[in-house]
Amino acid sequence: MQYSPYKKTTNKKINIILRIIFTVICIPIVFAMGVMFYCNAFLEYYPISGTSMQPLLNASGKDEDHVYITTNISDLSYGDVVIYKKTNDVLVIKRVIAMSGDNIMIKDTGRKEENSANNYYAIYIQYGGQGEFVELVEDYVQDKSSYKSQYYQFYFDNTSNKNFVTDENGNMYLHIEEDEIFYAGDNRLNSDDCIDYGPMKYDNIVGKVIYIVHGNNFKLIEVIKQILGIYKWR
Repeated sequence: MQYSPYKKTTNKKINIILRIIFTVICIPIVFAMGVMFYCNAFLEYYPISGTSMQPLLNASGKDEDHVYITTNISDLSYGDVVIYKKTNDVLVIKRVIAMSGDNIMIKDTGRKEENSANNYYAIYIQYGGQGEFVELVEDYVQDKSSYKSQYYQFYFDNTSNKNFVTDENGNMYLHIEEDEIFYAGDNRLNSDDCIDYGPMKYDNIVGKVIYIVHGNNFKLIEVIKQILGIYKWR
């Protein structure tokens, strides 16, 4: 009697399933490890306190949110959120409103507030100091009525670092010098910022926010969601 050599039989369906499982498990793990390495090696991690950037940060009223920032600010732009060194021992987190060379004013828009006889006020920017003043659309600010109080803060409350210019129409504006930046908190009724004390030095920017970690969520998951575009923080 002759015996044929033993041949191992394989189930193609099982192999395919195992490969799929391996791919589904391993690729996310490798990707997550890459994200962790990148964030820890190239970004700085900061806890955020206070409510000046609500609703973007600490929307619950608790100091739970954290941010990753990059110190590379060569491409800093309008609307970026930055951490700024206000004094040697005080860091603030605010949003870029105007940049070097711009002119900025706050004035009556002529539009009525909802269910009110009062008019809305708004921030106007003359970009690069040329052309028309353009109303700044700030969809990240919840309370639009706060602009009226900002008007008085901007022009009358603290003028220590504000050198206003008056145009031919009697409008007063502030010029942002070449080495300066103008920032403000999103929660305008509870933010101490350039609206109060005027433009600040550009060189004191620590970095700009890249990723936000909300609440007590696992920070890696939050960052991956932002990288993949599932969650847009700005």
